[in-house]
Amino acid sequence: MKKRLLERLAAVKELKAVAALYKKRKGCVLSGLDGTVKALYLCALIQAVKAKTLVLLVSGREAVREYRQTLAYLYPELPVLEFYPTNLPRVQADSRNLEIQAGRAAALRLIAGEEPGVVFVTAEALLQKLPRPSGVTENSLEISVGATLEQGRFIEMLAAMGYERADEVDTIGQFSVRGGIIDVFPLNSQNPARIEWFDADIDGIRFYDITTKRSLTNTETLRVVPLQMQGAEEVFDAYLRDYGVADTLFVMDEPAQLKETLEHLYKEGQSYKEELWPPAQIWTMEEKQPVVTVSALDTNYFNEFEHMQVPVRRVTSYNRSIERLIEDLQSLLAEGIQPYIMMSTVLKARGITESLRQRGIPSVCLADGAEDTEKVNVGFGELFNGFRFWNENWLLLTENDIYGLQRRRRFKSKHKGAKLQYFTDIKGGDYVVHDVHGIGRYIGVETMLVDGMHRDYLLLQYAGSDRLYVPVDQVSLLHKYVGSEGITPKLSKMGGADWKRMKTKASTAITQLAEELIRLYALRKITNGYAYGPDTDLQREFEERFPFEETPDQMKAIAEIKADMEKPIPMDRLLCGDVGYGKTEVALRAAFKAVMDGKQAALLVPTTVLAQQHLLTCRERLEPFGVRIAMVSRFVSNKEIKLTLKKLEQGDIDIVIGTHRLLQADVMFHDLGLLIIDEEQRFGVAQKEKIKQWKQGIDVLALSATPIPRTLHMALVSSRDMSLIESPPEDRLPVETYVAEYDEGMIKEALERELRRGGRIYYIHNRVSGLPLIAERLQRLVQGINVRIGHGQMSEDRLEDAMMSFYEGSCDVLLCTTIVENGLDVPLANTIIVDGAENFGLSQLYQMRGRVGRSSRLAYAYFMYRKNKSLSEVAAKRLQAIRDFTELGAGFKIAMRDLEIRGAGNLLGPQQHGYIAGIGFAAYCDLLEQTIKRLRNGSLNMEREPDPILEIPLNAYIPDSYIANPRYKLELYRRFVDLAWGEEEDLMDEIIDRFGTPPEEVELLWRLAKVRAVCRKLRIRRINVRAGMIRITFAEHSEVNGEALVKMAEKNSRYMKLEPGREMALLFRTSSLEIEPLDWLEKNLVKLIK
Repeated sequence: MKKRLLERLAAVKELKAVAALYKKRKGCVLSGLDGTVKALYLCALIQAVKAKTLVLLVSGREAVREYRQTLAYLYPELPVLEFYPTNLPRVQADSRNLEIQAGRAAALRLIAGEEPGVVFVTAEALLQKLPRPSGVTENSLEISVGATLEQGRFIEMLAAMGYERADEVDTIGQFSVRGGIIDVFPLNSQNPARIEWFDADIDGIRFYDITTKRSLTNTETLRVVPLQMQGAEEVFDAYLRDYGVADTLFVMDEPAQLKETLEHLYKEGQSYKEELWPPAQIWTMEEKQPVVTVSALDTNYFNEFEHMQVPVRRVTSYNRSIERLIEDLQSLLAEGIQPYIMMSTVLKARGITESLRQRGIPSVCLADGAEDTEKVNVGFGELFNGFRFWNENWLLLTENDIYGLQRRRRFKSKHKGAKLQYFTDIKGGDYVVHDVHGIGRYIGVETMLVDGMHRDYLLLQYAGSDRLYVPVDQVSLLHKYVGSEGITPKLSKMGGADWKRMKTKASTAITQLAEELIRLYALRKITNGYAYGPDTDLQREFEERFPFEETPDQMKAIAEIKADMEKPIPMDRLLCGDVGYGKTEVALRAAFKAVMDGKQAALLVPTTVLAQQHLLTCRERLEPFGVRIAMVSRFVSNKEIKLTLKKLEQGDIDIVIGTHRLLQADVMFHDLGLLIIDEEQRFGVAQKEKIKQWKQGIDVLALSATPIPRTLHMALVSSRDMSLIESPPEDRLPVETYVAEYDEGMIKEALERELRRGGRIYYIHNRVSGLPLIAERLQRLVQGINVRIGHGQMSEDRLEDAMMSFYEGSCDVLLCTTIVENGLDVPLANTIIVDGAENFGLSQLYQMRGRVGRSSRLAYAYFMYRKNKSLSEVAAKRLQAIRDFTELGAGFKIAMRDLEIRGAGNLLGPQQHGYIAGIGFAAYCDLLEQTIKRLRNGSLNMEREPDPILEIPLNAYIPDSYIANPRYKLELYRRFVDLAWGEEEDLMDEIIDRFGTPPEEVELLWRLAKVRAVCRKLRIRRINVRAGMIRITFAEHSEVNGEALVKMAEKNSRYMKLEPGREMALLFRTSSLEIEPLDWLEKNLVKLIK
């Protein structure tokens, strides 16, 4: 349908005229356009003028969303970027994250015509002076395949441009070196690049995936733009247009509004106006260039341009009145007007086509491949509003025009998150846990000559001077010690009783926990509950009114919860996801489902502020459907509470939201069906007992904003119902993050900037005693600023009052020791200042930064440390890690690790948290998973399936000449040991891709890994090769094809024999056949697979 729409638009007289003018490099002012038709018009114009890039100048981010919806539908493959404004005045900080800088570089690349796409430029970004394009070009580095460039010289150039050398590239602005290969993630590139050398010549350049590390596409040339200018100071005197090229189409949206916004922002930025273009000068520059302006009303600007009124307007909204729609369609057809109807799905398109036919309206469904006719043409797509050109014989109606259902699409961020590998990512100096010997410190990989063969061993340091050499094929016995941030474990003594005692205690506690989980799980399965019916039409309509497109994680969680509710047993499910990830919407759908079946729902929250937040959300979403909602909390009068409780008991309230007040004895329900608990771990012991009593026989959905580690989720998958929402909120701007010495000037500017745009500020300081002085200082810095103090030593009522005043906007700054309310979502709070950042843990800093940037505004985070203070090594490293706070950075991984361990403690209880610290989190999860498996199989004595042992004398190891980095070596050894049957070729392809052609020693390792994968599949315990003889020992219940084994033994009876027994063995003499044992194993073991 979209192709037909664009064809129809291209034929519109005014659009043809605009295209002709623009091709002659003349400007044009278009009026009469708004909403969807404005974006559609521009899409048709891109095609008409054959523009490579569309640059849209808009007043603010609010205008961006409407355009993006249409662009995403019509051109789904076209990159749509935003040219972010930068922080002014330019901040002199020790470090800053590069997401904003990378986004700006990518947008400029599109404007310069290097790639096709669409770029949005807000008034704030348009106002700012840019570095000269020539300066960027002169300082950039361009390399090509076949060119001669010494590898060492290239490394020097990258360092001079501000790129940071790392073990492995995992974020923008880094490079890593592995022999003759360099990986680099240029600021101006969407993906990192891998460059391969042959002597001093560049042999190949390819882009690769940051997550999988596998190559994507080859390229002949690569351009790397600098992170910092070299030599002379960077000059900022360029305008955005200086980067454009002839086939870049510049369009100005609502010029009057844009001019007004420019003038307002310029007036606000008087303290740094030398870094801004005066609006009058911008206007003069635009008048000299070809530009198309689009607006609803005509404008007095650009008088030299041709002005055109487009004869178009929005169509009538029918508000579900199908009779009125039928009448209008009949009249339109009678006038010879061709109506197009766009529904949101194919099913809906088919449904309305059939409905129209039954009412005598000739209709065809374009979604089923029907030809465009003079009847009503029904298709599917994602446009908001319909429109009609008065001088054309066709019009468009959308689902929103007919039913009033608007859905806003989410837009994915460009950079994908890498999988967090912190449970296996071991480097020198890390603490590790050996299954048998306990906690040691990993030193590195050492190559040793044993029986004439080179072998690699992992060297571990234990208490005293004890050392342990672990063969690399036993790497699965090691786990990285993962504990809470700042906790240093005690090294175990080899052969000592402490580790054994700790592991036994942990094992006993884990067994008790697992038994209780399984008992509760089994008890629930035999308890009678209420089975809800399938979704009603009203439920579907309620869900359609959600103004965003659900993330896949949300959809999965919703499906799991509804499936639980429709079973005749009580639901008890935990839903985990960070604030803003969409948990509330999932919970509301469950509550609505309960109400539709005549049941009541209760939402229990730990604080009054959260109750207020949930009340506003519930009212907005549920009240249009007649759902009766009430709140019980300290902010509601006793008289109102008394009335609410009476209504609740009589069944006149459907959903009640409340704090622990809901747990008191006077609260009675008419027919409670669903209990939703937000942050259960924050309730007291007595309150938790009351909750436990409530839970009996009803459906329970617990919400948690603390992430749960996936490893724990997998361990508990058969004994605890959990849903994880891990997809982050989309279409959210990155947070501009700075690390700097304490600077009052910077703080003053940050406060004033946020206040100018009507926002709020978090100010964090970790000492309660210092807060009043800081409040005075802030009020001295910015006249009239309203500061409220909040900390844990205040009474609960006073603290809640402070939080509520910040939430409702009656105070500008919340000054506190930490962010007291983790679940609180304040979209207008978009600046956070952390004073004394060196005193906080990484996970705290990560959570603090996550409090801002929850709206469409650019957010700022300032991590400040004390001036002239000598930082400890730990604090310095922590601050260094903050700048790495991208999705892929090391700082993020450390913060997430600590948060997830806290989440595990919340889920499992404080006693288990102690054992997690004692044996390390990875070992704990492994032990828990094995215990649950054993209990479910009815035996605690069931042995864990051991890995096959291969005793084959070969020079199989990774030489330093191929991979020198111990971290990469360890990663590869783990990959070899864990290799699954059928994935052999993929692994070798990846090795060649990342490290180059492997030497014979690595090839042998790979071949051994293939044999081990077959052994695991056949359940072979051991292969021993010695003195011309192969001995293969099978597990008691092996998976070998018995018939094939007997045939093989009979056929080779001169060299082969079977030894029966509990663990059968196969002996094969290779010496007389002059065959290499490894060759024979590779060729023959696969024949024994069933």
